[in-house]
Order: sequence, then structure tokens, then C-alpha cells
Amino acid sequence: MSYDLIVIGAGIGGLTTAALLAHAGRRVLLLEAHIEPGGCASSYQRKRPDGSHYVFDVGATLFGGFQPGGAHDWVAKHLNLRFPVVRLEPAMQVWLPDRVVTRYGEHDAWQEERRRAFPSQAAAAERFWHNQETLADWGWQFAHHFPPMPPETPSDLIELLPALRPELIAMLPHLERTVAHELRRHRLTDRALRSFIDAQLLISAQVPASAAAWIFGSVALDLARQGVFYVEGGAWTIARTLADGFIRDGGELRYRTRVAQILVERGRAVGVRLESGEELRAKQIVAGVSVWDVARLLGPHAPHSFQQRIASIPEAWGAFTLYLGVDEAAIPAGLPEHHQVIHSYDTPLGEGNSIFISLHPREDTSRAPAGQRAITISTHTRVGPWWQAHTERSVYDARKAEWAEHMLNAAEVVLPNLRPHIRYQQSGTPVSFARYTGREQGLVGGLGQRPAQSGFLSMGPRASGVAGLWVVGDSIFPGQSSAAVTQGAIRVYRLLRRRGVS
Repeated sequence: MSYDLIVIGAGIGGLTTAALLAHAGRRVLLLEAHIEPGGCASSYQRKRPDGSHYVFDVGATLFGGFQPGGAHDWVAKHLNLRFPVVRLEPAMQVWLPDRVVTRYGEHDAWQEERRRAFPSQAAAAERFWHNQETLADWGWQFAHHFPPMPPETPSDLIELLPALRPELIAMLPHLERTVAHELRRHRLTDRALRSFIDAQLLISAQVPASAAAWIFGSVALDLARQGVFYVEGGAWTIARTLADGFIRDGGELRYRTRVAQILVERGRAVGVRLESGEELRAKQIVAGVSVWDVARLLGPHAPHSFQQRIASIPEAWGAFTLYLGVDEAAIPAGLPEHHQVIHSYDTPLGEGNSIFISLHPREDTSRAPAGQRAITISTHTRVGPWWQAHTERSVYDARKAEWAEHMLNAAEVVLPNLRPHIRYQQSGTPVSFARYTGREQGLVGGLGQRPAQSGFLSMGPRASGVAGLWVVGDSIFPGQSSAAVTQGAIRVYRLLRRRGVS
């Protein structure tokens, strides 16, 4: 059987591309190796002996793009879907070693809070924040046009021209700058402020200020102002809503179906071979997986230039995650849903020195038994040591236990009464993510947004160099987050619809 389009992976990027093209009347097959859609932006359920259950978010717990004009909002309107989301205010709290910073989305509240939290260089910091917000506004205006970034063909350049209004052209001098460059320009040396900025960038750009591209970083630091949202029922609600729309519009979705190879004939992608040996053909193939996985699926057909580009990517992050079911009594009343804890100013971020805590809201009773809450705690980690430890089970288990204790100690900064109220505990490592999401080595979060990997120099949907093969996901422009992945999917949808998927 032949299709107009085969999409590999029902993560947010693959799902969105598939749903939009099915809605446009194309014959689309979506293949997912897992039993649930969503990939790293999904959830899983753990049942208790009494029949009750917890719902934990697998990876992504903080969501944007649902505000009017945001990428998810555009998709919802286009497909006539409703995402059950609630805007969070404040967006989060950041617990530095000597102070707590509440990150408000509302401008005046955030301006007052940052002046209170970082008084030593308040005037210079205000100039920095003003420039950050101005540059971010230009970036959001640019994004609303769904520009063909990075331009990969002459037609992309032509299509890009209408978006290059005067205020957006003003972004060009910032292309090679980092966030650290801007901090130096304002002579900002306040250790607490710089650690706060590093911590926020680690969440949304995967690198600290010293490496983060200033244009991308200005937008990454602006997420709370645009809106941070909670998804009712857990992260998998986004994917389930998209999957329902896809099936409603005639799409075919197969779970427990793993692709072993992308079939290439005469330099063009023509189909896929499944692990079962079955071969399926389509006019176009969309890979909703990381660029490392695209290269693996292409095998000997991966162009040398594509392999070289992947090899040049600096090491990406994995995650160690702790999933907890706790009594309501463990959570102080009035606490925001999201928290970032920095243990030390003198230690690099990641590897347990920065952890992110997400509490499901008390009002969402679908996530835990009565009187309890579900909590996800995570930290960035290098994947190599986990795979080395995994060669010997006792070493791997001991490492997991050690890291879990470290994470609980850090979480007690926010939840000092946590340990006596833990009812359920489970750990996830890069090995776990590789097993359940299929991502190469369990790498998550996409590429660090350095100047050499961001904006015009990022990878686009034609990154593989194989005709008929399109890539969506967090390793393709604009990068990490479900909203960014959705924007990339919208671009692929527009390209394929214009081509008539032929």
C-alpha cells in the first residue's frame, strides 16, 4: 500500500505535521514505536495495588505556545481542536543559594521582582532586560510569519524577504553574539544575577550565557512573559488531542511499530522498512526523530555531509529524572507549580547542581490518588557515564540510588517535609529514555543553541540532504520545546502542501 506521506514518530513534531496534512486531505500514515503518542512530551501511568494511579510527565513539564498567536494556538484553530491548558502565574520560582526569585510573566510584577532580587546592579540590569525584551519582541514578530528558517533553497530566500521588515533587519548585528557578550556590554558582574540567567537558559537553550546565542537567548529568557501553561491531565493530553484530530481527519496511526530503516532509491526517500520486515511506500517521508536517529535510519544512504555535520555537534544533554507520588502534606500551601534549584554558585550547572521540580496542581485530581500529588524532578546529565555504568547492573543501580538521594536533598530546599510523605518513587536515566523514546543514547532537549547552531546556521527540514525526506523535532529550527517543534512542523506542512506532496 502506498501513502502520500509516512511520518516516523508520534512526538509533537511528527503528530502536528501528520495532523495538518491529514486535515488537508492527504493520505498519511503515522508510525509510533511506543504505546502512547508524545515522545519526550508525554506522560505515563503507574498503578497502585488498590487500583489508584499516578500520572507522571515523562520529560517536558513546562509548556508555552498556547497564548494567542502561539504555535500551539495556531494549530488548534487550524484543526478545530481544543487544548485544555491553564496559564500559570507566576511561571516558576528559582532558588539560588542565598535568595529566591519569583519569575512572573506579568511585566510590572517581574520588573519589581528582579529589582528586589538583584539590587546591586539594578540600573544596569534594567538596561539589559529592556534590550532582552525588545530583541525578543522582534523575534516573536518574526516567528509569527512562520519564516523558512534557515533558508535552504533560493525559494526559501524569496519567501523570507517579506518577513525582513526594518525592525527585524536590526537583529542582524546580533547574530554572532552570545548572552554573555550582552552581559559584559552592560558590565553586569553580579554573581547571583548571572547564575539566574544561566539557570534559565539551561532550561530553554540547553547552554549557559557563555555559549547561548543572544538572539535565541533573548527569546528563551522571555518565555514567562509570553506565557507558561499547565496541561490538564498531564503532558500526554497535548499529543492525545493531536492524535484524535489526526484520526478524525482520516489519518492512520500505528502504535508498537518501530521503523528499522528509511528506504532510499536513486538518492530519494521512497518508504520505510519496519522491524517486522514489512516495507511501506510513500511519496514523501517525514522523520519526527532526532538528527542522530535520522542518520541511523538512513544507514549507508546518509550523505557524508550530513554525517559530518552531526559529528560536529557539541555533546548534547541527557536527563536524570525522579518521579514521586507524595502526600499533599509534603507541599506547602500556595507554592507555584514549577521550581528551579541551584545548589552552588561555584559549580557548573547540570549534573545535579541545577534541578527542576514540577508539581501537578492540586485541582487536577486525575494525576494522583486523593490527598496526594505527582512530582517530577529532573537534572541535565551527560549520557556517557550512564551507559558506562549500565555495563554492570550493580554499578548502574548504585549510581541511580546515589543520584536519587542527591535529587531528594536538593528538592528539600523547596519541600523541606518531603521524605516522610513519599508514597511512590521511580528513577529515569538516559538509558531509560533511550529504551522508551527510542532516541539515540537517550539524548533529550535538542541541540545547545550556540551561535554556530542557531538561527541561520541551524539545521532545517532538508538537513539530511536526501530528496523526499523531511525532518521535524527539537534538533531542527527553531529547536527545543513543544512550541518550537510545532513551529517547525508548521513549516514542513506548508512546504509539502505547496508541493502537493508529489
